[in-house]
Amino acid sequence: MTPRDDATEAQVQAADPNASTWLAANAGSGKTRVLTDRVARLLLNGVEPQKVLCLTYTKAAASEMQNRLFKRLGEWAMLPDDALSTALAELGVDQTFAPKRLSEARTLFARAIETPGGLKIQTIHSFCAGLLRRFPLEAGVSPQFTEIEDRAATLLRGEIVDDLAEGSEAWRVAAIAQHLGGSDLNNLTYAISSRREAFAHPRSRTDLLRDFDLPDEFSSDDLSGRLFLGGERDLLDRLIDVLSQSGVSDQRLADRLRGLKNLDVAACPTLEAVFLTGPSAKEPFAAKLGKIPAKAAAQSHPDLTAEVDQFMLRVEEVRRLRLGLQAAEMA
Repeated sequence: MTPRDDATEAQVQAADPNASTWLAANAGSGKTRVLTDRVARLLLNGVEPQKVLCLTYTKAAASEMQNRLFKRLGEWAMLPDDALSTALAELGVDQTFAPKRLSEARTLFARAIETPGGLKIQTIHSFCAGLLRRFPLEAGVSPQFTEIEDRAATLLRGEIVDDLAEGSEAWRVAAIAQHLGGSDLNNLTYAISSRREAFAHPRSRTDLLRDFDLPDEFSSDDLSGRLFLGGERDLLDRLIDVLSQSGVSDQRLADRLRGLKNLDVAACPTLEAVFLTGPSAKEPFAAKLGKIPAKAAAQSHPDLTAEVDQFMLRVEEVRRLRLGLQAAEMA
């Protein structure tokens, strides 16, 4: 047998049914093959097919795995001794194959096909639905329930929103629509339906604030008080002067800051865009400490840079509070 490369050896070890294995790999790198090999080796070890359970996330993955397994077992049923011994060795069953062992391998296809109910290769959703049907009273569901497909659920949620928009609750939909687009509304209704228990009872404003780790009675005035301690207008004016005489990037920041007429909560998004990193940064929405103004200008104005860094840290802290307050008030 040809020696295995490192990747193949890792797959063989992951397929060993005697080991409890967590497998993480990129798409197309052989996860389904490892799972299929693992089931095949369980069957080779004498495990009864009806006692093997495989769970996947999608129906396509379940179907693919079952097709691959039956193809593998079907091929074994037709192979001569030498070829079958090689196939089993490549699978990772490293031992001498007695004629009886090879004969048993050839019967696996028929045993799998004839297993009552077939091999249990299911989606997680199907498995959970089966459990609920076995214990409907304990689960609090009707024994005749059926699972709804994702597309049907999306359409149903859309119909409910349409009905609300045309009825006495239209003002609620209008209030939400101010903050969301079409696709965002679908994401919101999905999130609500997934957490319906949280909406079973009315929540007070205090409860909502606590959900976002905010103090009771927290308001935009409190938010403003944490960010603006006094002297920020003078600080930004001095910073704008320095940025305007620096490089192109700094000049752009100066233009953005120059557009702030009032320093209040409404200025937070602009301040965050200037002083915090973006969502794709290594540390998202973190203060750009020591980077505004740029290095050359910062060396000439060390005191200004230190003051700006302190202000940045407050902008970073207040962003979390601002988003929490915004979410609480939207609810």
